[in-house]
Amino acid sequence: MKVYVFKSLPPFLWGYTRDIRVMWALEECGIPYETIGLDCGPNGLQDEIWYGDINPFKQIPTIDDDGYILPESGAILLYLAEKSGKLIPQDLQARAQVYRWTITSLNNIEPFALPVFFADLQSDANSPMKTLRPWYVDILARFLPQIDQMLKAQPFITGTEFTVADITLTCVLREIRKTEILSKYPNVEKYRRRCEERPAFIRVLDAYEDRLGIARGSAR
Repeated sequence: MKVYVFKSLPPFLWGYTRDIRVMWALEECGIPYETIGLDCGPNGLQDEIWYGDINPFKQIPTIDDDGYILPESGAILLYLAEKSGKLIPQDLQARAQVYRWTITSLNNIEPFALPVFFADLQSDANSPMKTLRPWYVDILARFLPQIDQMLKAQPFITGTEFTVADITLTCVLREIRKTEILSKYPNVEKYRRRCEERPAFIRVLDAYEDRLGIARGSAR
C-alpha cells in the first residue's frame, strides 16, 4: 500500500499533520506500506501539479491500495480497520460506536480545536481568530467534560479496546496539547498520553521526524 505523506513542513506544523493518523493505523494494523513524500511549500501542495490527479483537493494524506485511491483521514482509518479486521469490533453495535466516536472527533471537536491552534499562532492580538478563541474554548467545554468522565471509568473512548476511534481522537487532542485546555480534563490528558505511549505511535513519530529531517522530539 502506498501512502502520500509530507516530507517537508514549516516548523509550526510539525507533529500536527493528518498523515500521522494514517501511518499510525497502518502500523497498528500491521499493513505493509511505502510512503511517498511531498513538499509543503509556501503555497501548500499547489506546486505538486501531478498530485491533483490523485487527490483533487491536493491534501495529505491519501492512500493507494493497489490502484484503489482513497483520501480523507477519517475514511482511510475506517477503511484500514475494516480491511485488516483490526482496531474495530466485529459486533455491529460495538462497531457503530467506533464510527460514532471517529465522526464525533472530526465533526464536534476538531472544528474547534484546530482554530485554537491557529489562533495561538497569530501574533496580532486583535486578529479574528484571537478574538474568537474564547468562543472555541467554550464550545470544546460542551464535549470535553463528558469525555473526561467517560475516560475516568474506561481506558479507551469506546471501552476496553484500542480502536481507530482512539487514533482519531488522540490526534485531534494533539492539536491542543500545548494549550491550557487539557489541563482542565485530567482523564482526557492521561488518555492522550497513554495512547501516545503505544509502540506503533512512537515508531510513526520517529519515522515522521526522520522523513522531515528534524531533531528527535521536535514533533512531540
